[in-house]
Amino acid sequence: MKKILLFLLIISFSKSFSQYNETIRTGRPGQAIGAFSVGKNILQFQQGIDVYSFDNAEYKPFGIVSNNIIRFGIIEKIEISALIDYQYDQQKYDNETTFQSGLSNFHLGFRIHLNNQKGWVPATAFQMRLKFPKISKDYGSNNFAPIGVFVANWNLPKNMSIASNWILSYNGNDANPTGKYVLNFGFPIYQKLSGFIENYGQINNNIFQTRFDTGFAYLVNNNFQLDISSGFGNNQNVTDYFISTGISWRVLNFRK
Repeated sequence: MKKILLFLLIISFSKSFSQYNETIRTGRPGQAIGAFSVGKNILQFQQGIDVYSFDNAEYKPFGIVSNNIIRFGIIEKIEISALIDYQYDQQKYDNETTFQSGLSNFHLGFRIHLNNQKGWVPATAFQMRLKFPKISKDYGSNNFAPIGVFVANWNLPKNMSIASNWILSYNGNDANPTGKYVLNFGFPIYQKLSGFIENYGQINNNIFQTRFDTGFAYLVNNNFQLDISSGFGNNQNVTDYFISTGISWRVLNFRK
């Protein structure tokens, strides 16, 4: 593990191009993350509310998640980050309804930008976060769990883009990892309005699931963006769907 981190750091310092961008780069909306860090001494927040439900013959769960990501650039190509989720769930069995709520995710980690796009060679990055256990009464794992993401993204003509994420995730309760993928196509619509369509999925214990989502983002100014998206899946005879809305904003004061 130490050799891998050393290798990534050598790559990171091998070129000194800047990560700072005139307009905010954010992982919202959608599931895919980008290949760039936020830039040195930039503090960025990505916050959203997800509402989801399932169609199932036995029960009809309904939930709300407050999703919060905090990112800070320690150098141009490396950032540290935290993910904090607060969740509320409701499940109905016949005439009985159960509730649970609390902190459902707390992750700490980093992202390192590896290289810029060169021709058809994509811009790449690696992100690693550690999921903390026993974070609330109703949620949380028994043990610490790593989540690694390899990012490969392409800028296309006319401000279009393709983003791909390849993920290996542990749940903290057993030794069986989950492999995940995200494929995202982004495109401009009009001036500061953009859109995306996305397919993402996972496989665990030979059970494969896949889902689709789409949405829009509006760049209010260079440092502030609004978004809305929705998606659905149909796996193992269960249909699930969600709608999400959120904001992304950054603070440049520390960069001076």
